[in-house]
Amino acid sequence: MIDTASLNSYFRQHMGGDVRVIRYKRTFPGISRETFLVWTEESGAEGGYVFRTDALGGPICPVPLEYEYRIIKGLHATVVPVAEPLWFEAAPAITDGRPVMVRRMVDGSNDLPGLYDEGAEAAARRQRIAFEHAEKLAALHTLDLDATGFSAFVDMPASAADCARADFDRWMRIFHEVRTDPFPLLTEAAFWLREHLPTTAPRISLCKGNNGMGEEIWKEDRIVALSDWELAFAGDPAQDWALSQGMLTLGDAEQTLRHYENAAGFTIDRSSLDFYRVWEVWKAVPTLNNGLRPFLSGENPRVPRLNLGFGRVKLFEQLLGMMIGKPIDEAARIVAEWRKSPYRPENAAN
Repeated sequence: MIDTASLNSYFRQHMGGDVRVIRYKRTFPGISRETFLVWTEESGAEGGYVFRTDALGGPICPVPLEYEYRIIKGLHATVVPVAEPLWFEAAPAITDGRPVMVRRMVDGSNDLPGLYDEGAEAAARRQRIAFEHAEKLAALHTLDLDATGFSAFVDMPASAADCARADFDRWMRIFHEVRTDPFPLLTEAAFWLREHLPTTAPRISLCKGNNGMGEEIWKEDRIVALSDWELAFAGDPAQDWALSQGMLTLGDAEQTLRHYENAAGFTIDRSSLDFYRVWEVWKAVPTLNNGLRPFLSGENPRVPRLNLGFGRVKLFEQLLGMMIGKPIDEAARIVAEWRKSPYRPENAAN
C-alpha cells in the first residue's frame, strides 16, 4: 500500500536517512500508470519528486516503464528539457512488484491560464507559444541518435525512406500481440494505409509520440520540461506534428511549421503529415485495446479501462471504416473534423 509511511521508508532507502516525506498526492486520472507527487524535507529544505508506477495489470500503452526511463535519462544529457531522472526499480516491495520510476519534480504546470482570452495580444501570445513548442520539437528531432546512445536501444528504421514502413510493421506486430478482438475493419484499414506509406522523411529523428497541450510543463510561457515519453520512437518527425494536441491551431499552422523548419533545418512533407494524422487514429486502437486485457482478466476493475479499451476503440474503428479507400488528404480532413482539440473553448479542429 502506498501511503506516507511506505513512501517515507522507500525514499530513505534510496536517498538516505535525512530524507522525510512530508506529504504526497496522487494525480488523476492515472489510468495507464499511477503517478504520485511527493514532497520531502531534506536537511531543512523541501524537495519534490514524481513517483511513477504501472497500474494494476500493466499499463495501457504497450511499452515498459523502463523504456520511458531510459528515454528520459538519455535526453537529460542533451539540450532537450526534461525532468531529472533519478532511478528505476523493476520490482520494489512498495508496489508489490510493479516497476517504479522516480524523477525530480519540475517547477511549472501543464496548464496555461488565459491562453484563449480574446484580443490581439492573446492571439499573439498563442502564436509565440506555438513557436516555443516548435523550437523544442526541432531540438529533439535534430539530435544525433548514435552520439546520444538512443540507437543502441530504440528500434531504428533502415533509412529515412523506411520510417513509415518501420513504424507500420512495429505496430502491426503490437496489434497482433495485444488485441482482444479480431477487429476486421482495422485489418482492412491497415492494408489500405500500407498502400500510402510515405517515403519522404527528411531524417530519422527521435520522436516524442504524443506531445502538445496538456503534455508538457510550462513556466512563464516557456517549456521547462517535455513530459510523457512512453510512446517515443525513431522515425519521421512529421509524426510528432500529427499528434501535437492542438499546437497547430494555436496560431497560423503554416507559420508554426515554417518556424519549426527554420529551427530544424529541414522541411515537413505536408502529404506525409496528412498520412500520419490518419495513422495515429489506427495506432490508437491497439494502444487503448491493450489496456482492456487487465480488465477482462479481473486484475484491474477500473471502468475507464473498459470505456477506453472497448468503447473508444470501437469509435476509432468506425472512423477508420469511413475513410477506407478515400484519398489520404480527404481522410485527414475527416480526422481533423472528428478529433476536435479539447484544449480550446471553441473546440477548433486539432
